[in-house]
Amino acid sequence: MQRNFCLAIVGRPNVGKSRLFNRLTNSRRAIVHDQPGVTRDVMAEDLPNGMTILDTGGLGLVVGQSQTSAEIAAAVEEQVHFAISMADLILLVFDAQSGALPMDEEIVAMLRRTGKPMIPVVNKVDNDAMTGGTCEFAKFGFAWAPIAVSAEHNRGIDVLEGAIDGIRNELAPNEFEENASSAGETDLSLAFVGAPNVGKSSLTNLLLGASRVIVNETAGTTRDSISAEFEAVDADGNTKTIRIVDTAGLRAFGKMDSSVEYFSSVRAREAMGRAGVVFLILDALNGITKQVQRILHEVEALGRPLAVVVNKWDLAHEAFSRGDLPAYESIEAFQKDYQAKLRKELFAWVNVSILFVSAHADESRGQIITTAFQMVERAQKKLTTGTLNRLLGECVASFHSMRGKPFKLFYALQTATYPHTLRVYCNQRKLLNKTYEALLRRRCVEAFDLGGCPLRFEFFSKPSKK
Repeated sequence: MQRNFCLAIVGRPNVGKSRLFNRLTNSRRAIVHDQPGVTRDVMAEDLPNGMTILDTGGLGLVVGQSQTSAEIAAAVEEQVHFAISMADLILLVFDAQSGALPMDEEIVAMLRRTGKPMIPVVNKVDNDAMTGGTCEFAKFGFAWAPIAVSAEHNRGIDVLEGAIDGIRNELAPNEFEENASSAGETDLSLAFVGAPNVGKSSLTNLLLGASRVIVNETAGTTRDSISAEFEAVDADGNTKTIRIVDTAGLRAFGKMDSSVEYFSSVRAREAMGRAGVVFLILDALNGITKQVQRILHEVEALGRPLAVVVNKWDLAHEAFSRGDLPAYESIEAFQKDYQAKLRKELFAWVNVSILFVSAHADESRGQIITTAFQMVERAQKKLTTGTLNRLLGECVASFHSMRGKPFKLFYALQTATYPHTLRVYCNQRKLLNKTYEALLRRRCVEAFDLGGCPLRFEFFSKPSKK
């Protein structure tokens, strides 16, 4: 099977690369903001026509601008060069409103050294009067004339898409045609969520086997939900394509200090809603905070299966070696106590899988992948009607109504997965209080091995005689 044709969008900060990415992919995946340096990691989108489009961070990011450290600026540049190396064609984006700047000239010279074909795109040409401004960029001597577009107002996009298709056919008429039907198909989607700076990006890189996501100790380094694919072998020996989404750290809406962080959180919540399995990432030296509890409520509301990953377990070992955990006689005792407290906090998530890992340990990759396949199996499990009715009948027989009348169950069946949904026909729903309903849910999860999977009841009562 032939590979996708790869298109990379490159340029200095704040020229509109992410808005152009959204326009060409017909999506709102990339965060668009006037603040320079919002895009940091490479974002990829597979299109049905067999093309992959890469959105990149700005080259020449100014240190100190938008909380950008020298380390982050260098990492952004490294990510851009990764995208350039992958690209068959580069869209070099300029800003019509600011004109050609010295940084633009440096980027042109750098890209010429790669030998990659380029299409010059002059963005922010919002009206016909500004079209003449594209002539300024012709001085760089491109093989193709600069194309005037306005990604925000959808001007000139059809001309740009025509040029992309023409150059794609010119570069390799038959090389990239066959992959159209399979582009974007994956067997499983994972979402890494959690508070800022718990190591989501480090774990993402561990699974991918490459430094695809910028890792930095500064909280909030990841601004957008970054997705990438890798292959893994399941328990039956079948090779599966897995898409992993590394999300921005989630904080309460009231504590967000910028609109960038707000849109980051929106993208993270969208990623959770699409995920086949959500992995909640925790810091080994911190417990569950109120913010983590809010994330858990959102995952449950979305009906997604959950597994918990306690990251940075190597730091827990180091803390014990230094004597910073004097209350525990061994690291195993600390782990046992940590897990007990965690399950108490996670009481609503019956038998949820808890992994203790380190992003620096290769064996952690296998643990996460194995758990992901197990969670999918649980989430897709079909509950036989006969077994379900026998189990629920035994549970209900032990209940005592708080209203003097017995709660009677007539019939139950499974109607959906993601989340597991059980339709229950009974005499009167009000006779089953919340405590017994929670007990009923726990019994079902335990009996059918649905640990970490939300389970919902739909009760249908006989109409009252009144």
